[in-house]
Amino acid sequence: MKTVAHRRIAAALALLLAAPLAVPAAVAQPVLSGEADAEAPAGPAGAAPSPADLSAAARPALPADIANLPLGPDFTRLPAGGWRLGGRSGRGEPEHGARLAIETIGRYLAEQTSGRVTVLAQAAGPEDDPSVARRTSLARAITVKQSLTRGGLPGTRIDLRPLGRTDEEADAIDIIAPPRARPRDAAAAPPPAAPTSSAPRGG
Repeated sequence: MKTVAHRRIAAALALLLAAPLAVPAAVAQPVLSGEADAEAPAGPAGAAPSPADLSAAARPALPADIANLPLGPDFTRLPAGGWRLGGRSGRGEPEHGARLAIETIGRYLAEQTSGRVTVLAQAAGPEDDPSVARRTSLARAITVKQSLTRGGLPGTRIDLRPLGRTDEEADAIDIIAPPRARPRDAAAAPPPAAPTSSAPRGG
């Protein structure tokens, strides 16, 4: 009986060795190119649009009337046309808001006026040293000029007048505007045509 069993086992092994190995269907089936593309991970989406450049946004339009400029508490209007800076601004130490206000004045003067702009600066002291008071007022005038030029007013249009200590005994800076606004309509109008003389007619 053992011999018969051994023969059956040997015959079964021979059949297994002689038969070709079965390849799994998942491996034997070729993958089509379309299916490969479908199964491939999707590529990155198109580049997102760049965010808007807020720094390049247009500045708000200036008011047509010079008296409507939004300024801070350190500023008062001068009857002759211009502004007086008092407080910390009058001492040549304007805060951030006051500096922006001076730049706004510079932009206004650059866009809507022509002619010279004068910066008058004075210092309350020291009483016993006029030269120091004058140098102090000059430094204050230069500070205001720098803010005006940052606003767009050319420095070549600005005259500085450091007065030192005056009878007012005040720490103040005056920005004197040109007497008249820029004649925009006249500048934009075409030049008048030259008169033409007609030839005399023969009698």
